[in-house]
Amino acid sequence: MTLSIKLDPEVKRQLEEIAKQQNTSLNRLVLKYISQGIQADIGEPDRLAAIEARLDAIERRLNEVYGQ
Repeated sequence: MTLSIKLDPEVKRQLEEIAKQQNTSLNRLVLKYISQGIQADIGEPDRLAAIEARLDAIERRLNEVYGQ
């Protein structure tokens, strides 16, 4: 499944800057915002949030292993 989102060029520029500051990918950042929106709409965590949490755990573990 592919999710395609067209961002306003200025919004995309701002998100790219935030992604650089947070040292994460633009895709991860967009997924995070989508996930937060879904949570706000339905009042409970969604599957994207669970996936994001798992990715964060993997990233933390990799950082520990490789000492970053």
